[in-house]
Amino acid sequence: MSANRWLDRTLRIVDDGPEPFYRAAVTSLAVTSMLAMAIAALIRPQGPLPQTQRQMMAVALMGAGLSAVLGLASRAGAGRSRSGTWLDRVAPPRDRAAIWLALAAWFPFLLVVVYYRAKATFPPPVRYVYFPYDDKRWETTAYLLGVLAPAIWLTTAARVLAVGRCHPRTWRAWGAGLFPRIAVADPGLPAGAVRVR
Repeated sequence: MSANRWLDRTLRIVDDGPEPFYRAAVTSLAVTSMLAMAIAALIRPQGPLPQTQRQMMAVALMGAGLSAVLGLASRAGAGRSRSGTWLDRVAPPRDRAAIWLALAAWFPFLLVVVYYRAKATFPPPVRYVYFPYDDKRWETTAYLLGVLAPAIWLTTAARVLAVGRCHPRTWRAWGAGLFPRIAVADPGLPAGAVRVR
């Protein structure tokens, strides 16, 4: 498939509203949950499965179950009209599309937290005299992904969709639309003219 056909197909998805991005978020949650269970099962110290890994697998299993419920709910309501629903009063379709797209991109990054949490169950690499070694990489990662990443992903998703709704002619134009040039006044130009840089 050529680049132009991929672009046209992507623009049609953007115009379809929040539904395709909802399905993408549900799929992303399901795949992330399955991979999290695999990471928790494979990255562990020798011997019986530690309590930490069992807890991570239980949370991942709940995530997979939630994705299945959301997927079934989406299929059950597929034939009904979406206009004027209570969800539209809570958040407009454009906002929901950005939220679902941001979630679809954010879920896989949670695997980094799962990996570091699983690595923290290994015996410490060094022994300290005054205080025990505590691997806190997973806590730092969880904080960054839980506080900073959602805001960044949501802002980026909203900008991507806003540019996509203007129907750029090429992928390059879409990318350029994400970072618009700044127009500044130039004293050497006639009054009212601006120079774009």
